[in-house]
Amino acid sequence: MSLSDLVGDALHDPKAYRLGPRHLGRGAQAEVLPAVHRVTGAKVAFKRRRSWGVEAVARMQREIEFGRLLPENDHIMPVLDHGLGHDWFVMPLAEVNAEEARRSLSDDEALKKLVLAVCRALEAAHSVGWLHRDLKPANLLRLDGRWLVADWGLGRRPRGDTTFSGRTTAGEFYGTEGFAAPEQAINAHEATESADFYSLGQIIGWARTGAEPRNGIPLLPEDEPWRSVVAAATGKDPASRPRNTDEFRELLRGV
Repeated sequence: MSLSDLVGDALHDPKAYRLGPRHLGRGAQAEVLPAVHRVTGAKVAFKRRRSWGVEAVARMQREIEFGRLLPENDHIMPVLDHGLGHDWFVMPLAEVNAEEARRSLSDDEALKKLVLAVCRALEAAHSVGWLHRDLKPANLLRLDGRWLVADWGLGRRPRGDTTFSGRTTAGEFYGTEGFAAPEQAINAHEATESADFYSLGQIIGWARTGAEPRNGIPLLPEDEPWRSVVAAATGKDPASRPRNTDEFRELLRGV
């Protein structure tokens, strides 16, 4: 039996995991450590909250909620177990993130594989009314040779299901600088699917140019067809961008 067999019957007991000594990642609100599930021996990533602030609690709650919503999708990082107080959760231990694999993404086929995987994740998320709103290289993880989208903590639930829409205040920047769509600095709660496509375009530009994106400035590669793909995905007007994943995949036909 593997830990993935427990997805439908989470243990909710942090003592079921033996934590490693080094951090895989650490921020102001949460930290991630390698861990081993004591019963099955499965190696996992254990993410625990470091803050009791309202936003930190809400963010981890969203991560857990979405991570258990579509467990059958091969390109969305699943949540295998979690604390009932939304103070920790467990996910499979990834091999690498896109930031760490940047050099390999200079290859056309490798980059296209990543982009198509993100499209499949977004297609599933958008179909149930969720937006990611924080796509960036650090949130794209490779597991068993495939790319998965992780960290839905800044995601937006389906309209009408948000617990407190006032949390995303108009005029307050929301997301990661350079990768977030311009409208997320105006009113992130009103963002549409096109905001995620803008971020995906910036990720392509980041991979092709080796540069870091700046807020509101498309990171256009010099070479075609990638330049045209990024230009189409990062238009200032959200209505000018792809409206869905089918339209985004159409941009990749020439790659």
